[in-house]
Amino acid sequence: MQKVWEELKNIEAQAEKIQCEAKDKGKKITTQAQNDAEKLLANSRTYGSEESQKRYQAAIDEANKSREEQLVANEKSAAKLKTQAEKRMDTAVAAVVKAVLEEK
Repeated sequence: MQKVWEELKNIEAQAEKIQCEAKDKGKKITTQAQNDAEKLLANSRTYGSEESQKRYQAAIDEANKSREEQLVANEKSAAKLKTQAEKRMDTAVAAVVKAVLEEK
């Protein structure tokens, strides 16, 4: 009977040891999972920030490109208008001179 009692105590001690080890492993796994989740969250924030900066820069680049294209188009229009004005200058001067001379 004493031997059975000793065996039961040993089994109970082993069970408690296993239970403690399981709790410790559970805590370690939970801690590791929390650390991993925090790292993932930090990485996600970093990635989000980088992606935001890329998109912001792309928008600025697109706006600059559009502005440059519009500037070129405006310069072409201005050159065309200048050419037209130069072509009509002689006619305009002649009309002004004629109008002035006719008034006298």
